[in-house]
Amino acid sequence: MNTPMKAPTNTATKGRPVLLQTKRFLLRSLKPSDASQRWLGWLKDPEVLDPLNTEVRDVAFRDLMTHIAENANNSKSYMIGIFDLESKIQIGYYSIICDDNFYPKANFNVVIGEKSWWGKHVINETRAALLDEFFDNRGIEKATGNPYARNFSAVFNYKAQGWRHEGTMRAHSRSIKDGSLLDQYIFGLTKDDWRKLRGESVQ
Repeated sequence: MNTPMKAPTNTATKGRPVLLQTKRFLLRSLKPSDASQRWLGWLKDPEVLDPLNTEVRDVAFRDLMTHIAENANNSKSYMIGIFDLESKIQIGYYSIICDDNFYPKANFNVVIGEKSWWGKHVINETRAALLDEFFDNRGIEKATGNPYARNFSAVFNYKAQGWRHEGTMRAHSRSIKDGSLLDQYIFGLTKDDWRKLRGESVQ
């Protein structure tokens, strides 16, 4: 019986922290020392967490540090802070989980905790830089995202950036708010898709 071969990946960047800059933001891999009272405040804010179907939590500072340490190895899992270039304040973060079994993929999740930045095109500006980095330098062939159907801003951003709606997982979760059943979307973007959107030739 033939065993599928594992797709080649770029190992040169495994374990290397992400450090990128866009017009307005610095993106960098987070460390436990990046835990902050500001971040703990996001975890208590239902307006921030409700679109993610996540319960508000009173998390201890040390537990947040541990969470970052356990989920930011810059190889299989990344936690990447979004920092306003002017104020140097962290306004949100990405959690990116990579899977390089047979076909290297990366699943993107993002939280903008600072509500003053909502509606100001933060996500697609910063995610474009991350897509360039992961497709060009970290061996990723496809990016995926799974917003809840009711997370209208997230769905809008995926569509505006050119991601394809590949399916709907109907009644996939229960709302922690009212117990109703929630649909969850599957969005995908291949490396070739992204190059075409960027106006680059595809071989």
